[in-house]
Amino acid sequence: TNRVKTIVETQEGKTLVIEGVISPSAREKVLVKTDPEIKACPLCRLNLDVKHTDVLILSQFVRKDGCMLPKRITGLCSVQQKRVGYMVTMAHKAGLMGRFKPPKADTNPSHRNQWKKFNTYFDETTIKPPKLFLHMKYKQKIEDFKKTQAENSKSLG
Repeated sequence: TNRVKTIVETQEGKTLVIEGVISPSAREKVLVKTDPEIKACPLCRLNLDVKHTDVLILSQFVRKDGCMLPKRITGLCSVQQKRVGYMVTMAHKAGLMGRFKPPKADTNPSHRNQWKKFNTYFDETTIKPPKLFLHMKYKQKIEDFKKTQAENSKSLG
């Protein structure tokens, strides 16, 4: 969806009308196209396979102190909320999200006790995929939408 708005002021007699008008975005050609009919969460709708190393994606669901944002704010479904929380925990343990810590946290690993001073390394094959049986009703719609997008891009190009 395009959410770039410009403020337009128009003078009509003695009244000043100020309104926000949707304007075309300069980045519109690089935006990911999604089907507006699919009412799934953002990660399910885009069919993203997020791993613990995707820190830029995960950081969108985390507060400054490293805690997960609630589901009502993230807009994720229950399955993806749990999965993203699991990935955030893995990223913290791997030392990938160092800037998302409580203000007075001990950020120097050499000051940590025993085994906690070492980062944890995860094999990506151990990451559990989301339970797709909950999202099967959206899967066919997503595949159909991707096919139509591919056909449209071939006809334009």
